Amino acid sequence: MPNVSLKNNNEVKLFEVHENELIWDELDRLGTKLPAGCLAGSCGTCRIEVLEGAQNLSPLSVVEKETVHHLEEQYKKIYGEDFLKGKTLRLSCRARVTGDISITPFKEKI
Repeated sequence: MPNVSLKNNNEVKLFEVHENELIWDELDRLGTKLPAGCLAGSCGTCRIEVLEGAQNLSPLSVVEKETVHHLEEQYKKIYGEDFLKGKTLRLSCRARVTGDISITPFKEKI
């Protein structure tokens, strides 16, 4: 079973999750709440930054791809072109875990 390392502020928690399940659902099942809104991939409230293991997530669905693209465009307008350089944004309510990953909730608000 894959591991999800959740870094939040100065705390790191490690979760063993079921493969091919949604990050948000698995952490919720294990008693940890990530930020959420619609849980359908449209609002972007559940955005996370993938610190390690982005290749161990399912490909972006059409809905997630559109929402992430919109978020990235908004961040670039507000914070500049380099703000997201080297960062991988995903939605915890849409991304499925296929291997070990390290994530953190994305704190910047638009």
